[in-house]
Parts: sequence; C-alpha cells; structure tokens
Amino acid sequence: MSDRTTPADATVRHPVWRGRQTVDGLWLAADWLSPERRSERVLREWMPGCRAWRFEHGDVLCFEAPRMLQCEFAGGTPLRRVGAHGLYAGPLTEEERAALAAGDVHLVIGGQLQSLHFAKAQTLDPSLVIDIDDYALHDTYDGRRSLALPKAGRLTGKPLREVLGDKIPPPSQEREAFLRDAAARGAGKDAGGKPIGLGLSSAKPSLRERAVGTRDRMADWLLQRFPGLSGDASSGRGGVATSGRGAGTGGGSVRPRNRAIVPQRWRDMLVRFAIASRASRLIGMRHGAYLRRLMEQFDRGDLNEALRNALPIDGSGDSLGQAFSAPGRRDSLRLSQGNGAATSIDFGDSARDRLRKLYRNAFEQLDRQGKIDEAVFVLAELLNARNEALDYLVKHERFAQAAELALSWDMAPDLIIRLLMLAGDRERAVLVARRDNAFAAAVALLENGHPRQARQLRGEWGQALAEQGLWLAAVDAVWPDPQAREQAGRWLLAAEAAGAELSARALVQRASLLPDTVQHYAERIARLADPASPAAPREALGRDLAEVKQSNPALRALAAQVLPALAADRAACANDIERAQFERLRKLADDPWLSADLPEWSLPTPQGRRRLWETAGALSASAPDAPGLQSPHDVAALGDGRYLVALGEAGAAVVDRNGRRVRSYAVPAYRFVMSHSGQIALAIARRDSVSRIARLDLAHHEITDLGAMPLQFFADRFDGIAWSVVSGERIMVVDAARASLDVLWSVGDLGGPVVAAEFFPIEESFLVHGDREQVLWRYRNAPQRRLLSRDPILEDGRFRQLHPAMGALPLQLTQDDDGAVRFAYTWGTRDFQMRLSPPPGELSGHGVIPLTQGCLVWLRGERAMRLHLVRLSHADVAASIDWPSAALRTREYEGGVLLFDHQGRVMDIASETSKVRVFALL
Repeated sequence: MSDRTTPADATVRHPVWRGRQTVDGLWLAADWLSPERRSERVLREWMPGCRAWRFEHGDVLCFEAPRMLQCEFAGGTPLRRVGAHGLYAGPLTEEERAALAAGDVHLVIGGQLQSLHFAKAQTLDPSLVIDIDDYALHDTYDGRRSLALPKAGRLTGKPLREVLGDKIPPPSQEREAFLRDAAARGAGKDAGGKPIGLGLSSAKPSLRERAVGTRDRMADWLLQRFPGLSGDASSGRGGVATSGRGAGTGGGSVRPRNRAIVPQRWRDMLVRFAIASRASRLIGMRHGAYLRRLMEQFDRGDLNEALRNALPIDGSGDSLGQAFSAPGRRDSLRLSQGNGAATSIDFGDSARDRLRKLYRNAFEQLDRQGKIDEAVFVLAELLNARNEALDYLVKHERFAQAAELALSWDMAPDLIIRLLMLAGDRERAVLVARRDNAFAAAVALLENGHPRQARQLRGEWGQALAEQGLWLAAVDAVWPDPQAREQAGRWLLAAEAAGAELSARALVQRASLLPDTVQHYAERIARLADPASPAAPREALGRDLAEVKQSNPALRALAAQVLPALAADRAACANDIERAQFERLRKLADDPWLSADLPEWSLPTPQGRRRLWETAGALSASAPDAPGLQSPHDVAALGDGRYLVALGEAGAAVVDRNGRRVRSYAVPAYRFVMSHSGQIALAIARRDSVSRIARLDLAHHEITDLGAMPLQFFADRFDGIAWSVVSGERIMVVDAARASLDVLWSVGDLGGPVVAAEFFPIEESFLVHGDREQVLWRYRNAPQRRLLSRDPILEDGRFRQLHPAMGALPLQLTQDDDGAVRFAYTWGTRDFQMRLSPPPGELSGHGVIPLTQGCLVWLRGERAMRLHLVRLSHADVAASIDWPSAALRTREYEGGVLLFDHQGRVMDIASETSKVRVFALL
C-alpha cells in the first residue's frame, strides 16, 4: 500500500477529537461497520453538497459545510480540517503532523498515523442504495411562503408616552444641560468644560459655602475615580428606585417573568470602601440635599417640576445595589416598563413616609383637576401602585390604555385578558389566553359585569380545548352558554369516536348533560358492563362516574350496570379503583338490591406490581432478536395498545400492539410532536434549511399543513397549542394549532446561538454559546413560563448533559481494567459512581440519553448493546436491557418509556407496573 504510516513505536497523545467541535466530516471504520451499514450512515447524514469516498479500511463523508457536533455521539470518527493540510481525526501536534506524508485524510489506525488520498478511493453515490419501490409519491411542497420566521411582538405592551399620546409633556430643554453635566462629571470637568480641581476659587466664599463646595468637589472626585458611579444619574429615567423596582427587561414578545436579579458586586465593595474612607458621609450629604430640594418643590405646589425629579418608592423588585450619585431630573413623565431592577437609595423610614404622603397628595390633587394621565404616572411610577393605576384607568373606562400597560408590565394573564376584551381587542386576548392557558380565570373575571365578553371568551376557550384534543373539557367549558350547545354536541360525538377509554368517559358526560339520549347507547353500555370485555375502558368510566357532583336517573342506571364488573375487575387486580371511589359509585347507583348483593369491599393488594423509577432492584428485559420490516424514524405511544410510527417520506402510520399497520397518513414524517391528550400530533420533515410541519388529527384522521420554518431544536411534546422551539437564534413558543404559527412568547438576544436544548414536562433548558463562556438558561414552563436561572457553565473537561432540576449534569463514562464501565456524575452537591455491566466483547461506543426521572446509559459492544435505565437520585439501576447493535432512540410519554431502533424493534416499558411489551414493525 502506497499510503505512508509512521513507525509502530510512534505515540499519539490525542488520537480523536472530543467534546463539542466544528466537524467537517466523518470516518466510518470498516472494522465496526459493514459496507451496508456504512452506506446507510452516509445516506442518513447526507445533505446537498456532501461528498463520500470508500477506502480499504472505511469510508469518508465530507459535509457540505462544517457542523457543530458532540464528538462522542457523532456516529463516526469526527474529522476536522486544519488549515490547507486536509482532514484530521484528532488534534495532532506539530511534531505528529510533521511525521505524516501529504494526503487528504489523516487518521490513527491501529495506533499508527496514516494518510489517505481521495484519488485512490472509490467515489460513493448514496442514491444507488435507496430502494424506492414501495415509497409513496407526493406532490412537491411549495415552501415559498414559509421562509420567513413568525413575527414576534404582538403581545408586547406599549410605553406610556405612546399610550397617552401628547398628554405627557415632551422632554424639556433642560435635558441636554443635565446630560452634559452628567457626562462632564464622568470626564472630570465641570459643566463649563473646565477641569475640576481641589483648590479654592479666586472668589472668597463664605465658610458655609466653602464647606459645601469642598464636599461637592470631593464627591465629584469620588465619582471621577470610579466612573461607574455616575451611571445612576445619566439614565433616561432620571430617578433611582428606593427599593429596586425600575427599568424593564428586554427581548421578545413577552419578557421573562421573575428573572433572578443579583446585586452588582462592585457596588457592595464600593459601599465598604466609602464607609472605611468616610466618603459615605459625603455621598449621604448629596442625597440629602437632593431630597430637601424635592420636598421643597412639592411644598411650593410646583407639581410639574416636582414630578420630573421625584423618586419611585415602595417597589417590589430587586435592587442592583447602593446608588452613589444624586438622581437626575426626568426629561419627561414616562413610566418605566417591565419588572427589572435599579439601584437604590436608603433615605430611612421617615423620609419614605414623607415622600409617600407627598405623592399621595399630588395624586389626589391631579385627580381633582381631571389630569388622569399625570395621576396615573404618580400611582404607577412613583408609588409603584400599578394595580391601583390599572383600576384607576378602568374606572375612567380607558380599557385600551390599561391593557397596553398591563402587557408592558407583564401582569397576571387573567387581568391582561380581561382588559383586552374590554378594550375590544379580542384577537390579542385570545392569544394571551392560549399562551398561558388562562381562559378559566379570565372568564370568571368577565362574568361579573361583562356577560357578553365572557360569552365570547368562553366560546374561544372551548375551541382551544377542542384543538388540543380535549373534547370532553371543551363541552364542559361552553355548556353554560345555551347558544354553544349545538357545537358542544359535535365535540361530544368527536370524543365518542376517539379511543376506547375516551369513548367510555364520553358516556358519563352524555348521561350527565343529555340524559334523554343515553338510551341509544344501550348496546355499548352492555359491552362495557360485560366482565369479559377489556378492563381499561370500564375503569376510565368508573373513575369519571365516581367524580360526578349531581345525580340523575341516567347516571344512576349507568353506575348500577357497570358496578358489578368494576368490582370483579378489582378483585382480579385489573384496576386500581380505591375503596372511597367504590363507595361513591354504590351511593350514586342508589340501588338497594345491588347494595344487598355486593359484599363488603375487600380490595386485594396487586401482586408483582412495581413502579419502574421507585421500586428497588433492576428489571431485566431483551429486545426482539428478529428485526422488523419497516425502518422507523420515530415511534410514539397513543394508548389502547396503539403506536404512531414515522416512516420518512413513506408517511406516518398507526400500528397495533403486534406491529401491524391499521391506518396510514400520507404526509412526510421523520419526527413527531405529541399532544398531551394523545389525539393530536405534529409530523416534522426536514427540508434543507427549514422543516415542514403537518398537524395530524388522529381521531378524525385529518391532516393540516402548517407550512415550514427553520428549527434548530424543538420539544417532542406540547399541549396541543403552545409548542416550544428554537428558531433563528430565538427561543419561542408558537401556536401550533393554526397555520399562521403565531408567536405566543419569545426571547431573543441570548448572547449567542443555542447549541443544545432539552425539553421536559415542567422545565426546559437551553445551552447558549457566548463569546467567552457557555450559559445555561433554564425555564419553568408550567403553569406560566418563568426564567428559573441563567448560569455560566464551567469548563472542566467533563461531558455535561442537560437534565431537569439539575441543569447541566456533569457525566463521565470510563472502562475499568476488568471490563466493567464506571459511570460517574454529580447530583446536587454529591459525587456518585456506579459500575455498569457492559455487553459481551470489546466496548466500541457508549452514550447517555436524559430522561425526566433518570437517564439511559447505552453501551455498544461488537455485536450487541446493553442499556441501563439509571435512577440518578439513588445511584442504582432501574432496568438492564439487552439489545442488538443498532441505532437506538428513546421517547418518554406520560405512562412509560419507548425504545426503538432503525431496524424496526420496539420496546414499551410501563412506568407504573414495569410491564414490558416488545414487538417488531410489520
């Protein structure tokens, strides 16, 4: 062979790339992948512009453009281009590179450096390995309308000047003089441009003037030495919040709620310096003089000038720390936005009480004069009584202004919705309600005095629930409105046509709301009451019956008919209905003969039932040996023993518990986003730089095209409406029930691109790559989206996995000399280590997949894999699973964990019972 290798005793310190790197290609070694598997791997990673070659020892795939990958999970040996010297499999030193001959690819094979030339390789054409005989043909998708990102900002309020128009006076001419003076202090000059010195003036001042002038010059000198101190006075607000509530936060259509504010550390250090040097007395004198001038303006009745110099008090926000310079004069009576933080001045309780009384008197005087805008300014900006300010605007029927301010201040969603509805802005009110799932509270607010708006919002509430696949809840939402009951009947029929359990629950609602129609369902009720029929639908019906609040003849008859079968199921441990629920069912049935026949409840303890994440001891399981006939890209559990399978360009399919197809959807599908109800799914298909999104109604078997948008990351579950995505370097929540994909919430200007994201049921984590460090953003997404933390990530060489509650969890997998794998991680403040048994043979790969209550550690051997479900909080194994060597994926759902591979093997592990179901796709 003409390719040059180094001597056998050559050493290479770093043979492969590690961590997150910009990767230009992959090396697929022949000693651990067959030619067919290498071709499949090339095809999976292929994008327009890629190129591939086959050598004797493996294949090389060159990407169309560098990709950011985690090297340990890249699917091959990462290759990076170093200058003009070709592709390298590791960070070789200059000496190591000098030992190489010229070549296109430089590898470490068998401990030796080796150079390969593309001219001596076979060019690969991945299209030749694609079998299109059984692929469905679809019309070409027109993506021209979907290249633009959804627009954010519809749910952002307006500042007060824009809300009130010309009622608030424009900035005064004194603004420029004040700004020049503030800038001059920072530059060490007075307002006239002369340098500030510590000597005496040529004029002979009085003793008092001389003392005051010296104090001011010494304070100015302190501000000159520490220019950051003067930043307090030069803000456009011209005031300092005495308790920290001030300037707003930015970014996105709705600002992050409850952002953690940390006092600025340099202010604390300067406070200590000022106290030690007695400069604090000088600063206090300046603040005191400013406060005396302010109170004199109020006493003189000069409200216009007093309000422009007044200080906010009684804020509820956080403080950045002590303010050092005196507050500047406001250039206008503008309200600050948001719930951010500002510097603070401690004047003492007596001064604060005095200011509070002056502000309250000013508000009452402005109110008597009919100056509503100025009165609102005093309430909201100076007294920080924002709720009172909104009530004041509502009292004067200024609903639109109140709604804009409530949005700007990020008030409670039900309050925002009420104000928007009263202002006639129904569209934005519905968007806020859909964003925060706040229909119920807002309807309750509107029903007291505004029945027309309440009825309109109730209808939108029902429509939103129906779009989520929650048809029974939609019926309950609109039933109080007689005009909406016809629509409610259609939703009830939709629930009856869905799965067996939902159909059984719909019978309870029909008996409660439409008792005269239950007689037409006698045959279905008889099947449910037969103990030989499946127990799960009957259990769902029994649980709903036990929760009804009012009784009628239809409900009593239904309870009496199914109660014996429910009791038989419980005796056979086929359901988990509790004693109290059985008593409520007996009372609801109100049948003395049935009560006499029923024995005393003796509920057996289910035998052999164990919760996957709570019961001690490891579950053992094995995947099917034989592969399936289909190669799934994604699999999701639908309940009732049904699964939704993504087959790529061949569409989506629903299969039964044996893997047989029962229904097909002609829409490209590579990933699914499942709704909480299980009745709605989004089918995602990547199309170059954008992803095509289709909405599947699994009950009515309808497909709605939502268009396409760029997606870097996205959640694989949603509530049927609000869907979390990362798109265009923005974190967004979009309305995935409508083709417009309205932005319900977004955050931009993160300081860099999002390089990793994980979406869990109640928390979402985003790793942002900044200029100097990586920062982890953590959001709680229920019941309202709030920022939990924003923390830098320390670079200590360990791989970090995003995990709920723990943020970026440090992990490390190493193999001991005896062949066992040591799994080390940090949980909270403790370090844990576990020994995991590997599969037979030499270990060729490993990885960690995060789960809500733990993680899955996969270990790949030469011919097989071993999977370990790990309880991180207990440092033990919940399940060990043997699996053939294949590309494995996982998906969590409310009732368990799904494992599947690209060869069509599927395993479903129930969380409550640890019951394992395995099948292959046919």
